[in-house]
Amino acid sequence: MSDDKRPIVGIDLGTTHSLCAVFRDGQPELIPNALGEILTPSVVGVVDDGSIIVGRAAQELSITQPERTARCFKRAMGTDQSFQLGDKRFRSPELSSLVLRSLKADAEQFLDREVKDAVITVPAYFNDHQRQATKLAGELAGLTVRRIVNEPTAAALAYGYDDKDAEKKLLVFDLGGGTFDVTLMEIFEGALEITSTAGEGQLGGEDFTDRLTAWSLREQGMNIEIAEMTHPLRVARLRVECELAKRRLSESDSAAIRMPNDEGRYDDDPPSVQIDRETFKTESKRLLDRLEAPL
Repeated sequence: MSDDKRPIVGIDLGTTHSLCAVFRDGQPELIPNALGEILTPSVVGVVDDGSIIVGRAAQELSITQPERTARCFKRAMGTDQSFQLGDKRFRSPELSSLVLRSLKADAEQFLDREVKDAVITVPAYFNDHQRQATKLAGELAGLTVRRIVNEPTAAALAYGYDDKDAEKKLLVFDLGGGTFDVTLMEIFEGALEITSTAGEGQLGGEDFTDRLTAWSLREQGMNIEIAEMTHPLRVARLRVECELAKRRLSESDSAAIRMPNDEGRYDDDPPSVQIDRETFKTESKRLLDRLEAPL
């Protein structure tokens, strides 16, 4: 909260998911969305009647009508790239503003008061164009962006800056859904100083899912680029299955991936492929090497 008790929300505008929080009663509090979930998918869709949907509903639409949805548009911040959704075209700040507007509405419902001010986090390596695009997205959503904060700095404040009298060095390794950065910082005499930062704007968890999707199709004798052109619904559905398998590999040594049919549906007894951690690591080697360079 600000000094005059007007709420100032903190927003993590992510590539794959976004969320909102407020500081009150001496501690940060995560704000659930209309579905009661903390994370809102950073996906925007346009349905047949021209209405715009955001979040989980848009994510579901991306499986059945991928040509009417946009995702990972954070990667295009600060560029001239545009996204075609049905008969409408958007740039990244516009799509991001729709996600922010949804988070703003959730915060107002949760706090039972109007929300006008926000602090938004961005990757540390974001240049001025990307930061200005993020600020523009906030303004388009009806927010006054009080500050743009680097994501590693926010992480340090949350996890490593509780004892301000301690002298320590921190390394923040931030591999998000679509962006990656690593920052070295030092706490000395109550101040936090950024020593160095590096990263890559086209590297994140989505790329690992893409590799798993491509591998699954190869196991069935298909090329992902051809499959995306000839059977886009199949690839969209398979990608969701591969995302779940990727998560299962965090806890299990192997995971099964069901293969949808050409129409993007699962038969009664669908074929499947099995992948283990070692194979996934091999398939992801080039991505892991790209993580190592900034580190």
